[in-house]
Amino acid sequence: MMLFGHHLRRMTVFLCLLEAAIFVAAFFAVARGLPLANFNPASVGEVFQVAVVPTVLLFLAMVALGTYNIDVLQSPGTVTQRLVAVAVLGGIATLVLAALGICDLISARQMVLAEAAAFPLILVGRLSVRYLTAVPVLRSRALVLGTGPSARRVWEALSGDNLGRLYRFVAIDAGASDHPEVPAARTMSRPESIADFALRNNIDQVVVALDNQPDAMPMADLVECRRRGIKVEDTSAFIERETGKVDLDGLGAGWLVFDKGFELGPLGQLLKRGLDVAVSGALLILFAPVLLATALLIKLDSPGPVFYRQTRVGLNGKPYSILKFRSMVQDAEKDGKAQWAKSGDARVTRVGAIIRKTRVDEIPQAINVLKGDMSFVGPRPERPVFVDQLAAEIPYYNERHRVKPGITGWAQISYPYGASVEDAREKLKYDLYYIKHQSFLFDLVIILQTVRIVLFAEGAR
Repeated sequence: MMLFGHHLRRMTVFLCLLEAAIFVAAFFAVARGLPLANFNPASVGEVFQVAVVPTVLLFLAMVALGTYNIDVLQSPGTVTQRLVAVAVLGGIATLVLAALGICDLISARQMVLAEAAAFPLILVGRLSVRYLTAVPVLRSRALVLGTGPSARRVWEALSGDNLGRLYRFVAIDAGASDHPEVPAARTMSRPESIADFALRNNIDQVVVALDNQPDAMPMADLVECRRRGIKVEDTSAFIERETGKVDLDGLGAGWLVFDKGFELGPLGQLLKRGLDVAVSGALLILFAPVLLATALLIKLDSPGPVFYRQTRVGLNGKPYSILKFRSMVQDAEKDGKAQWAKSGDARVTRVGAIIRKTRVDEIPQAINVLKGDMSFVGPRPERPVFVDQLAAEIPYYNERHRVKPGITGWAQISYPYGASVEDAREKLKYDLYYIKHQSFLFDLVIILQTVRIVLFAEGAR
């Protein structure tokens, strides 16, 4: 299922609908003082009056804390932790709503009771996800045409503990010229009719992974698959859709020219700039006391300036001066050699360790956003010396400068903090995905999920 150009998995859609129904039923039951079994369809209008605002807020909190992310869906411990955090945030939000009189049909006490009734049911549902993946309608079936390097990349994407539970994978041997790189247990010989085989086995999609073997392309079969409603796509499109990152190893020379995306029209640019100004301004105002306290603590903790300025590479490769709170000792690079920050870095001060973990050191970059040097959402800005090094080693690296760098971004919330060329390569896959699919809604989702990164100190260094 696609929503505003982004893929939603069946399991995610199922959980969203189920949990929305649980929230609405809980609010209805508490507001009417009825057991859930006595739901009256005639009162559906009143149900929405009572439940729609708190349900939307709770749903946003669940998105913000990443409870619909694929890794969370498969981890009982993590999902329990996240749902407890959502319940706490939801309780605070409902009290605020009641105080403002936004939901005057139900009291604050009733709203909290409704949440208390809903969350145990949601938790039971989430802890049952591993069993739900065995339900055929919630699990997709992918038929991969080929067993070479491209098929191996599909196999690697789907063989993990997360996506592997949501997919069944079968590869078809494309012929003698195809060197098998997929486990033999997951391969089969080519059937007489791929379309008939796909229909008999309830295949949802065919992934073409033939590695430049045009003679092996069964065009008639693929056309027949499409005619019968079976999705057909190439390796890169499939991996991109399922993993949320670009298939860097499979990109061809025409990718930037012929693939859809990469453009944010005039309205999109206007909305993005408005979001940048609104969020950055609100951040500076709301956190003004925290910023003042941080500045004082930095000054008391170690000699040197409060703020830290450094040249970074921005839009179209243009350099600019980034502004952050100083979190390291003064003259941290006395030898003149640029160094990546690493976990347990001895150069980090006592206050610096705290503000790095809580991301408070990043907040002054909101001034860069207001000035127009940065966007709130975008690829992480890097130093020129690192950009030169990485661009020489990683293909397409400079394409990340097609957009303004950001305080937060798709790579920042999807991949832990990295300090190596391999980490930079992996994060580039997410950056290119963001650049290709950027939109106002995507930015909102990333901003929401940044709450998870800050709250749980994910990727702190």
